[in-house]
Amino acid sequence: MNPKFLKLSTVVLLLIFIGTSCQKDEFEYADESIIISNHPGVFVYKTSFDYLDKVWIQVTPDGNLNRILSLTTDDNNLVIDKEGNITPKYRHLLKSGYIVGDAHEWAAYTDISFTEYLDYNEKNNVNSWPMELIELRIVDKNPYEELYWMGCLNCSIKEFTLGQINEMIEKGTLEEHFTRIK
Repeated sequence: MNPKFLKLSTVVLLLIFIGTSCQKDEFEYADESIIISNHPGVFVYKTSFDYLDKVWIQVTPDGNLNRILSLTTDDNNLVIDKEGNITPKYRHLLKSGYIVGDAHEWAAYTDISFTEYLDYNEKNNVNSWPMELIELRIVDKNPYEELYWMGCLNCSIKEFTLGQINEMIEKGTLEEHFTRIK
C-alpha cells in the first residue's frame, strides 16, 4: 500500500473520529427573558442525572408515597417539543445546567417520561398511575445535588428573569435571593 495514502487515510480517520466524539447533545435551553416570581414560589435545582422530562413523586421521609402526579390532555401546564415529547411548561433548563421549576425536597424521580405518563392515562381513562406501578419505576430517591427555594404568600413580590438566575449561579450569588435546602 502507498505510504502517502496510508498517512492521509489515517489523518482523515483521526479527524472524523475527533469530530464525532466532540459532538454534544443539543439541549434546548429556556428563553432567558422568562420571568419567575416568589409568589407562590419557585425552586432552582441541579440533579445528579438528566430528569428534565421525567415524572417525580413526593415521598415522605419514612419512604411512603405521598403525592402522585395528576395529568390529562386538558392540562394547560404542558408543552410539546419539536420531537413530540411532552414536558411541563414551567420546568426550564438553564445554560448553567440548573433547572427552574416545580420540585420538592422529598422528591423521588422515576424513569417515566411525561409522554409515557400521559399516554398511559389516556389509554386507561385515568388521570394518574396507581401507586404500585409508579413505585416500581422510581430510579432516584436522592436526586438533588443542589436545591434552592424562593417563595411566600404574604410578602412583597420578587421577580427575576431566567437570565438573571443564570447570572446569579455564575457569580455565586444565588443564596442572596434563594434559600438553600440542599
